[in-house]
Amino acid sequence: MRVDLKSNAPKDGQPILTSPSLDLSILCCPYSDHGDLKQISEGKIVCELCGRQFRSVAGRPILFDESRSVFSSEEVEELTDVIQFPQNIGWRYQLRKALPAAAPRVTGLDLLAKNVGLLPDHPVVLVVGCGSTRECYAKMFPSAQLFLTDVTLQGDATAVCDGECLPFRDEGLDCVVVDQVLEHVVNPAGVVAEISRCLKPNGIVYSGVPFHAPVHGFPFDFQRYTPLGHRLLFRRFQELEFTITQGPVSAISLTLIGFFASISRNIWWRRLTSFTVRLLLKPLLWIDRRRTTPRGLMIPAASAFLGKKQQEGISTKEIILDWTAREHQHGRDRFLSHGSASDRNLGAGVITSDGIESG
Repeated sequence: MRVDLKSNAPKDGQPILTSPSLDLSILCCPYSDHGDLKQISEGKIVCELCGRQFRSVAGRPILFDESRSVFSSEEVEELTDVIQFPQNIGWRYQLRKALPAAAPRVTGLDLLAKNVGLLPDHPVVLVVGCGSTRECYAKMFPSAQLFLTDVTLQGDATAVCDGECLPFRDEGLDCVVVDQVLEHVVNPAGVVAEISRCLKPNGIVYSGVPFHAPVHGFPFDFQRYTPLGHRLLFRRFQELEFTITQGPVSAISLTLIGFFASISRNIWWRRLTSFTVRLLLKPLLWIDRRRTTPRGLMIPAASAFLGKKQQEGISTKEIILDWTAREHQHGRDRFLSHGSASDRNLGAGVITSDGIESG
């Protein structure tokens, strides 16, 4: 069965984007039984196995396992008319576009775009935490059956769900995109496990996460990942590519903007200091575009991982050894040649806690 989705009303001059019909045969109950879903009325969907009912707003189902999720369908409905994403219009948007706070993360999405050929001709693609990105992914996957999801009815989501309990069948997806989302979930490893469950064998996952960034999306901001920590999170996947999407200049810029914003809550102070930092550091953002590998990078601001699902996961030791071999000049032979852990410096020198290189 397909649920026809109504077009979102335009907001402040934004164009109307028509949602495709949603195929319930791809979806399933978000609870562990993963039963079939059936629409019983305009605003209700029922699981044919467990009998649980789920709400649907303007054709967009809200599918939470409320025994595991921190979200509820009632709260989502209450916030339907509350703007939760920045509006991409007006003079402030144009100013942010002209003077970005950090290097654009397009290098990460470029990894995904150039590997689209690994997918079948008409892939089933899931975007977790889509925000307002429909046009971007529609262009990237023009022939795909595209599922845009989020935990809110704001933005472009065609279905509302939690990444820790995805309402998709086992091995039913060809590609999953989870970009700038994992820092906002309570259990990132649980989300990755769900992604692995839903992906077909050799399915593709793209993940982007920040490492050095101010708190954002309060209160749902829980962790940061070093590049290696990001890689270890996806130990069930073969690494296809890994890149630093924002480097040290972006980290400094975001830190300074956050620092000045912490001094005063005055909106004009925040706007003035943000504008000043952006203006002064914009000429240096080109440095980030040249530092896209983790080697020797002490303060990466964000990273991106592209991987392929494997039947068996990779051990932590194997990942660390492989990472060391590729990212350090002396590689694996030097790592294995030292007997004690204290001597395993993983390279020509060791960075101590005070930031001084020794050895």
